[in-house]
Amino acid sequence: MRITHWFRAAAAASVLLSALATGAEAVPTGKLPDDAKPLSYALDLKIDPKADRFSGRVRIKVRLARPADHLWLHAREIDVVKVVVTEAKGAAHDAKLTVRDPSGVAEVAFGATLAAQDIELAFDYSAPFNAKLQGIYKVKVGDDAYVTTQMEAISARYAFPSFDEPRFKTPFDITLTVPSGEVALANTLQTAAKESDDREWKTLTFAQTRPLPTYLVALAVGPWDVVDGPTIPANSVRKNPVPLRGIGPHGTGPQLKWILDATPATVKYYEDYTQQPYPFDKLDLVGAPDFSAGAMENAGFIVYRDALLRIDAKSPASSYRSSFNVNAHEIAHQWFGDLVTVPWWDDIWLNEAYATWAQGKATVALKPEYLGDLSRLEGTLYAMNSDSKLSARKIRQPIHDQGDIENAFDGITYQKGAAVLRMFEEWIGEDVYREAMRDYLAKHKFGSGNSDDLIATIARVSGKGETLAKAMRSFLDQPGLPLVHAELKCNAGKGAEKTGKLELSQSRYLPFGVLSHDNPQWQVPVCARFGNGDKSSRQCFLLDQPEQEFALAGGCAQWTMPNADAAGYYRFTLGKAEFAALKGHAAALAPAEQVVYADAISAAFDQGRIGPDVVLEAMPALASSQIPQIATALVGSFEWIREHLATDATRPALDAWATKLYAPRLQELGLHKRPDDSDATTRLRVGVVDLLALTVRDKALRAQLNGEARAALGLDGAGKVDLAKLDPDIRGTALKVAVQDSGEAAYKAVQQELKTNTQTKQRYELLAALAATHDAKLAEDVRNYGLTPAVAVGEIPYLYSSHVGEEENRAGFWAWLKPHFDALRMRLPDSYQSSAIGYAGAGRCSKESGEEMREWFAPRIKQVIGGERKLAQSLEGVGTCGALRAHVGDKALATWVEAHPAR
Repeated sequence: MRITHWFRAAAAASVLLSALATGAEAVPTGKLPDDAKPLSYALDLKIDPKADRFSGRVRIKVRLARPADHLWLHAREIDVVKVVVTEAKGAAHDAKLTVRDPSGVAEVAFGATLAAQDIELAFDYSAPFNAKLQGIYKVKVGDDAYVTTQMEAISARYAFPSFDEPRFKTPFDITLTVPSGEVALANTLQTAAKESDDREWKTLTFAQTRPLPTYLVALAVGPWDVVDGPTIPANSVRKNPVPLRGIGPHGTGPQLKWILDATPATVKYYEDYTQQPYPFDKLDLVGAPDFSAGAMENAGFIVYRDALLRIDAKSPASSYRSSFNVNAHEIAHQWFGDLVTVPWWDDIWLNEAYATWAQGKATVALKPEYLGDLSRLEGTLYAMNSDSKLSARKIRQPIHDQGDIENAFDGITYQKGAAVLRMFEEWIGEDVYREAMRDYLAKHKFGSGNSDDLIATIARVSGKGETLAKAMRSFLDQPGLPLVHAELKCNAGKGAEKTGKLELSQSRYLPFGVLSHDNPQWQVPVCARFGNGDKSSRQCFLLDQPEQEFALAGGCAQWTMPNADAAGYYRFTLGKAEFAALKGHAAALAPAEQVVYADAISAAFDQGRIGPDVVLEAMPALASSQIPQIATALVGSFEWIREHLATDATRPALDAWATKLYAPRLQELGLHKRPDDSDATTRLRVGVVDLLALTVRDKALRAQLNGEARAALGLDGAGKVDLAKLDPDIRGTALKVAVQDSGEAAYKAVQQELKTNTQTKQRYELLAALAATHDAKLAEDVRNYGLTPAVAVGEIPYLYSSHVGEEENRAGFWAWLKPHFDALRMRLPDSYQSSAIGYAGAGRCSKESGEEMREWFAPRIKQVIGGERKLAQSLEGVGTCGALRAHVGDKALATWVEAHPAR
């Protein structure tokens, strides 16, 4: 039955005290005991999207491994009306479900001791549609209501009593009873339909699923548009064609065509790679009008934020790119995560890292114009920034409770995991790696596999045995990022011969002001590029000692790039001579190598080994590149210097420097998209516009953007909003500028437009613009606005992240957060709760501001799911920022400004 939050907490405390006093079984808040295992589910739900609740009956066949008078499973915020247990020989009697922990751990008491056998549990229940996009939830769009699901990580317990753990994979039989006018869909193809006698309801039956964990079960009910895509034809791997459909809110069907047309090639790519047929009976791409994740890989029924699927001629270039990439990620999951699932959350990296890794490969192969190799490198560098913290988690982090589970879905799991996989793929060779992946999937299909299973497979297939196993574990089972120092040596040999050597050493990369009490070591596959003049070669080594020397196959080298093809998960430093030599050849390096060369400069600055002058002087050579990731590679460091080191006296010179470098680029690119623009050109334009308009705040550019946005908002002339007047690629930036520079008039026009606008991408941009105001009164209004139903739950991050992204709003947000913290936290889904801590930490860069955060959050942090780790990471970031600022001081920047005065 459902009980209130405070009563659940009191009940859990009571149970714990009772267990301590009597020696009774403790509540299993981690893994459930092994003495009961689900064999199958029959899920029968009655759902009316216009109602506030749904009802259902779930029958679970369970194997009792030993005699028992109870078992443990999960149920949360569910009103259980009746529980019946039926024994193997047919005897049936009532049982009782009692929630024993706020996380949803529940005890089912049989009323008597049952022998070891297969039983059936039947639960009749009802529940509210979840208000935070978890379990089975409802979203209203105008007069329409849509029901959909999000079961990952542990939200199936909101939808039905279940064994809500990934290790339990069983088939599901799903039946949905819905109003006769509604569309209803689920993981599998519909097999039957029956109308009620009064014709007001229909009952739909779906084919039994393949074995699935609870978190991959999905359904949707509402006035959906259902669009048939091109059938995915049979091929050499799969004998039967696969039906493909796009599902979106009413009226959005035409916007689904682009992604439907792109999908068959992606499926074929993974079938060719894995030599495993697409595992399910159909593939639905479902665009939910509000969703807590970017997308979710439910088996055969992938759910996305609808903005990712709704593509048309008015969409920005980034939408096409994001749509393809996210779709490639989720389709990869149909093999990596669905066909083979992990047994427990400590190995969730196997799902997410593999999908991220595979997504990169598919994008490089199928959409080379998207520069997928550089996009995945951006993800790697993002993970490295997180991994640079002393508080960084391991890829394979022990999981004990819900907070640990929610924290597991981060850049360490996704991007670091994918980068580590790619590094070992490069080391053993792509062909061998593909053979290992095929072997692993074939052996574990429709079951589970863990890290040890995967490592053993790669070690065996590659022939590298324990050497590879130790190397992979060194990256999986300890946190942190290796820093590899490289120096070239050239020794005289016999006669005229000279022998070249590479001296390598390793340590943990940590930013300035952070000291580690241990000395972790990795077995690092280092692949380096060596050059003589413009000719280069590549050689790989295994750095498995603190210091090692390696012979070079081609004799002496004049220069080296210690991370060839940017495939290694490590940062590097060079001796002074080696760095100077590399700098002279940087422009001739491959694009990915130019990006990691820039990262080496940023990383050295963050460690306090070089000053801001070195960073600033390195910018011109990169800024001239036609490749966006290279041209803007040092912009992040520039922005840090501008915000945390510059003063009113020195900031104008920094702005003049950025304008000198990038204004000519914008003039060359033009402010608006041209018919023959490549994706890279558009991406570069957007980056330059954001830098000049929002960071440097160039007056002329802002005036032009403000004028265009004012016209689109109906402030000059027509009085009618028409966002189609804005270039979609820079629309979000223009709207921000208008709210900041046109003040209340633009703010009110944006807020009014949000009342009727149902274009999800545009809504995100409008909310971000609204939140970017610099007016103190409007800023207070927008903070309160985020707590109202006018902002959907999944839209909240777009509002507050934009808000604290503006320095002018941070003090006001902190003052507002204190009395509104619980209201904000309780609006957020479980997986988002800790984001409020990140908002509070934005821009802080001193020991004092960190202590202020620590003291305020200390008595509240245990209320926040995943909050303790998030607070530790935020405080470490504040501390390292302050330490670096104090270390660098303002003298070095002032000296540089003297030589580069603003004009």
